[in-house]
Amino acid sequence: MRTVLKISTFLLFLLGISCQEKADNSPSRDSDKDYKKISWKASVEPIHPGIPDSIPFWNKFSKRFIYAPAFDFEGVDLAASYRYELVSLCDSQRWNFESDHPYDALSPVWEDLPVGSYQLKVSGISDTGKVLKEAGTREFYRAAPFDGIYHKPVIPYDSSATLALKKLLDRDFVQYWIENKQPDPDYGWYRYPSKIYSALIIGAVTQARLTNDTPEEEEATQLAITVADSLIALSFPKGAPLEYFPPTYHGYPQYFNNQDSHMGYDRSMIIQGADAGHAYLDLYDLTNNTKYLDVAKRIADTYLKTQMDNGSWYLYINNKTGKNLDPNVAIPTAMINYFDRLSTDYQVSGLEEATKKAFQYIMENPVKTYNWQGQFEDISARQEFENQSREQACDLAIYLLRNDAENKESLQLAENLIRFAEDQFVIWERPKPITDSEHRPGYYPQNWITPSVQEQYAFWRPISRAAGIMIDTYWEAYKVTGKDIYLAKAKSIANTFTVVQQYHDGNFVTHFTKYKMNFWLNNAVYPAKVLMNFQKNIATLESSKK
Repeated sequence: MRTVLKISTFLLFLLGISCQEKADNSPSRDSDKDYKKISWKASVEPIHPGIPDSIPFWNKFSKRFIYAPAFDFEGVDLAASYRYELVSLCDSQRWNFESDHPYDALSPVWEDLPVGSYQLKVSGISDTGKVLKEAGTREFYRAAPFDGIYHKPVIPYDSSATLALKKLLDRDFVQYWIENKQPDPDYGWYRYPSKIYSALIIGAVTQARLTNDTPEEEEATQLAITVADSLIALSFPKGAPLEYFPPTYHGYPQYFNNQDSHMGYDRSMIIQGADAGHAYLDLYDLTNNTKYLDVAKRIADTYLKTQMDNGSWYLYINNKTGKNLDPNVAIPTAMINYFDRLSTDYQVSGLEEATKKAFQYIMENPVKTYNWQGQFEDISARQEFENQSREQACDLAIYLLRNDAENKESLQLAENLIRFAEDQFVIWERPKPITDSEHRPGYYPQNWITPSVQEQYAFWRPISRAAGIMIDTYWEAYKVTGKDIYLAKAKSIANTFTVVQQYHDGNFVTHFTKYKMNFWLNNAVYPAKVLMNFQKNIATLESSKK
């Protein structure tokens, strides 16, 4: 039973929250009413809604929602139905509806709710219409759905990417490698060698390919070799629990002197072996030096030796003992994609069973629970649902789209995973503002350049690499489904890269904001590769339509 009632009021009041539905601070866009209509209509469908004692409610710590949420409210004794009451914290407008359960999605009124903050109250109602007891309350932010292609590209995507890579490789902390054959002691992010060295190798290889038969190619190739050889030299020796893996943390003791930190020299994040493996494979493709292919294979062998019976690996491992340091188990999409590349591109055998087991773990765990935990070396492992991220959900969606799209259930799962990533992490426009005076201006949502993509709950920031992953994901969805809205969403985020780049002298910076913030070089490398590939894909698409 569902009845819906919207109650209008004329009283406007503010509760320390700006009136988002009244504001018009959205980025420029080529407005398409069809996209807007499609997006608002689609937003009423909930994503993997919970059912008590059956399907977990994954959104306890969620920041906001594009799609209609369902919350974990307990039933009220003797209740015949439940009344849902929503109040806008902007202008006190009210929406009501009744339903059979206290945990149903807000779909009946969702399409009518303007962007903004709301207070929800659910109450048990007797068969005579009497309010018995409150079942639960929740404050939430109704985020803006997609509203047409945002911005126009300032320059072509591949030109944007080429400029960003050149800017990166010209930076002092990169040139330091060329002059000194070691990392710059003043660039603290080199303390994460598995991630940062690997990204720099990939960036240098990419630049070498872009500057073929020039002095720049030779310099970029030598840079990649220098960094790769340094990473190999740092790696754990044969016989160690994680033999041939580079360390997750190394050097820069000023960052690792906190005994209570989850970071330390004796710890490794298991998924980052694959980061190094991909870098070595890229370098092998460029140089044909089998040394790099061999070490990439050895990393895969270590994964095979350490895989648990459940198909995955513990997220944090003690380098010396091989034992887990936290109960959290990795979501092994990185391993699946790494095995897939080795098997497909380099004919490495013996990875099929491990891939199958890892895939089965994912299907039996995060796919059922939607506990898509963040896996970042600078953020400690958290309790279930506390720190969601979109990366592994996107990884799985891409894997399914590329390998099993003919299967209706796999395609449906892939699209649902994309909806989850968008719902929780893509900001098309009008992010919820904050007034935390302790932060620098670049941290304020009202200063972000949108569309943007947030990294994780524990680091709620618009991050370039996260945006690049969404472009890849939307493109793969478009390729398989032919739905223009996926292509439009990919273009919108790609366009934003070129806009952000204008504010930062041609650089792909880490944060989508006009203010200068800290810079992780991996956030320039991955998006550059994405935009170059995206430009090729667009060109091929346009050519096929002629």
